[in-house]
Amino acid sequence: MTLLTPSLISINQLNLGESAVIQTVGLGPETDKRIQAAGIRRLEELGFVPGERLTLMRRGLGGDPLAIRIGTSLFALRKVEASAIRVQRD
Repeated sequence: MTLLTPSLISINQLNLGESAVIQTVGLGPETDKRIQAAGIRRLEELGFVPGERLTLMRRGLGGDPLAIRIGTSLFALRKVEASAIRVQRD
């Protein structure tokens, strides 16, 4: 019997109102290289850490920025920042 591992996606791929759990924060093969270590550290300091549940609340015109809720906090992230956060859908 083969167990399927759920695939990880970036926040950019969530639908409006959809929740997910953060799995990784960092540079990956699909992450824009403009996000440097300081940007990753900033995201983690804001609360974008593995295990946290988030919800995509809104998209700006043209899809940028994204409004992301973590707990009772609401953050605006550019798509380039959001591409560094990999999540697993609920």
